[in-house]
This record gives sequence, C-alpha cells and structure tokens, in this order.
Amino acid sequence: MQGKKIIIISIYLLMATTAFAQSFINTRDYSVKRGSGQHTSFSAEIEYPVSGVSQEVLTSIRAWFCDILDIPQRNFSDANVLLRMAADSFMVGGRGQREVKIERSFEDGRCVTFQSWITDKDDETWRAADCASFNKEDGHRITLDEIFSCDEAQIKQLMWQYRGDLQLDVDAPEGLLPVNAGFTDGWVIVIGPAYHRTGAEFKLRYMNILPYLKSDYSGYY
Repeated sequence: MQGKKIIIISIYLLMATTAFAQSFINTRDYSVKRGSGQHTSFSAEIEYPVSGVSQEVLTSIRAWFCDILDIPQRNFSDANVLLRMAADSFMVGGRGQREVKIERSFEDGRCVTFQSWITDKDDETWRAADCASFNKEDGHRITLDEIFSCDEAQIKQLMWQYRGDLQLDVDAPEGLLPVNAGFTDGWVIVIGPAYHRTGAEFKLRYMNILPYLKSDYSGYY
C-alpha cells in the first residue's frame, strides 16, 4: 500500500506505587501506526507489562493481550514484535480503520486490572471493550463467579441498573449477557454486548453493590 509505514515508539517506564502491596507490575507504553490512507489503517497505544511480578502472572496477562489483538498466543517479552504482528494481521487483505487502546487501570497487592478498547470503522462503526483483572498469586484471570456472590439473573439486574447511556439490543435485563468482569478504582466493570458493541462496559459502582460481592473481593477498594 502506498504510504504504508510503521512507527514503534517506546516512551517511558511507568511504575505503580502503593503502601499495601509487595509486588507491582512495571509497564512501558508502546504505540504503533500503519497505513496513511483513508481505507485501511491500524493504530494502537498499549501499556505493556514487562516485570515486577512472577513470570506466571506476566504470561497470563500477555496471553490476554494476544487475544485482544487477535494474534497467536506467545509470551511476548518484546511488545514491539507483538504490535507489528497485530498491525500486519489487520492490514493484510482488509479495509477500514482499527484503533486500539490498552491500559492498566487498577492495581493492588492482590490483583491488577487491564482494560482494552477497540474501534473498527468501515461502512459501520463497531466497538469492543474488555476489562480483565488478574490474580497476582497465580496469574489467573478473575472470573464473574469469583467476584459475585449472586446468580446471573441478579448480575443482569445490576447491569440494567447501571447501563447508563449505553444503547442496547434488548428491552429488559433478562436479555443481557454478562461475559467478563474486573475491578477498577471504585467500580466493578461487567462486560457484555450492546448495540454495535461486541463488548460494552457496564459500570457498577463498587460501594453500592457490596451485598452482591464475595467476601474475597469485598474489601479490595
């Protein structure tokens, strides 16, 4: 493609600090841009984990990055390579614009949360968001069942209550579909589909939903 280019910029080291944790995930910011035409382009800004915790934890988080960027899973220590692969994968045979942002949004001594936002623009605009909290003890992604003490029907009611200005494809909470969830600062984010969104953020205010949270995670904030 004429005008095609790729720019990788490694900007700075960002280290979390808190008085309560024993270990913290060190991250670096990376960005990539490919394509200068109106029909096909890819851009991404990510905050990538590089050190600070066990390799087991880093591997789990990096695997999630691969899922979000839709590339084969590898334990990428070099985020430049990961972003090149993601850009190449999108640019081959495609048209449209993809914008990706991934950032760390919460961390304490027990877990760390990353959030992602992807916007695809072609004839229509589609968005996909995800929120993933990882347990620092063994690296696994914390599930809905680990966060909530209530059943799925009640989670749907909470999503409906906290849907905000999201446009939905359903007209009652029973039609919602909770897929994933994670912690941010003051909120529990539940991910589910919505209008023109394969993943939308339902932001549940933490202090208001304490009765529905399991005790293991009821005191994180």
